Amino acid sequence: MAQVNRFAQALKEDVNLVGLAGAVAISFAATSPLPILIGLAVEAAYLLFVPDTKWYGGRLSQREEMARRKRSQQFRAETLPQLQEETQARFAHLEMVQGQIYAQAQTDQKWFGEMLRKLDFLLEKFLIFALKELHFRNYLISIWEECQEDRSQPSGNAQRQRPSSGPKTHNFTAARFSGPPTAWVPQVVKDVQASYNGDMENLTRLRDEETDSNTKAVLEKRIDVLKQRHEFVGKIGRILTNLNYQMELLEDTFGLINDQIRARSPEQVLSDIEGVVYQTESMTQLLDELAPFEQMTAGVG
Repeated sequence: MAQVNRFAQALKEDVNLVGLAGAVAISFAATSPLPILIGLAVEAAYLLFVPDTKWYGGRLSQREEMARRKRSQQFRAETLPQLQEETQARFAHLEMVQGQIYAQAQTDQKWFGEMLRKLDFLLEKFLIFALKELHFRNYLISIWEECQEDRSQPSGNAQRQRPSSGPKTHNFTAARFSGPPTAWVPQVVKDVQASYNGDMENLTRLRDEETDSNTKAVLEKRIDVLKQRHEFVGKIGRILTNLNYQMELLEDTFGLINDQIRARSPEQVLSDIEGVVYQTESMTQLLDELAPFEQMTAGVG
């Protein structure tokens, strides 16, 4: 922790604030500035020596660790109920493996503490990825269902003007979406994009036949919007697949560490964990780039 942070934390310590307030109160009661002057002298000595001591550094580290664990527990309590039962079971298994790793690693408290923080970080990443995966899964399914519904409309539906001659999509059922994304996402993305292609062909024909410039411009804009939706659905499909692999990577990593922790040095174990941390950070950055799109789809599905 930086010295400036230690200094600021030392200023806000309860004991320090109580001491300063007491000096001021005694000074007012005695109608003398001497208690305040003594209090300021003690305060200067306190701030000069205490923040740089090893004892105070350990105190701040312990406090930060407790705050981190509290945030982690709160995040887990809020996130887990939102996930599917299958995903909750996968997370429970990771926690069990984490406990087994801890039981083997506690002989070296120094590196154990660092590993604990990194594994907790990866557990939180698993929950974050699972929540994102659920959101994008629901969004993609809802878009697929929308396309299915539009294809079932009569060709004379004037409100949506959807073509009935577009490519037919596969008759998925709810059970078909319960497996890993790699089992069904490619076909769903293909179906949705085929639906958009059919719409764009129909709109292109209407645009070419239209003589009014204003109407032609509206049709052109609709084609442009469908092109963007076509591209976005493909991106969502790739993200879903990637998230699934990322979650499996985390599970494999916990299993590997549990298998090899006794045979490998602490440095090697931490290096393996650090590599996965780096990989998950790359995925987090990609999800951050999608945040504006995610906000637009937050109410869908």
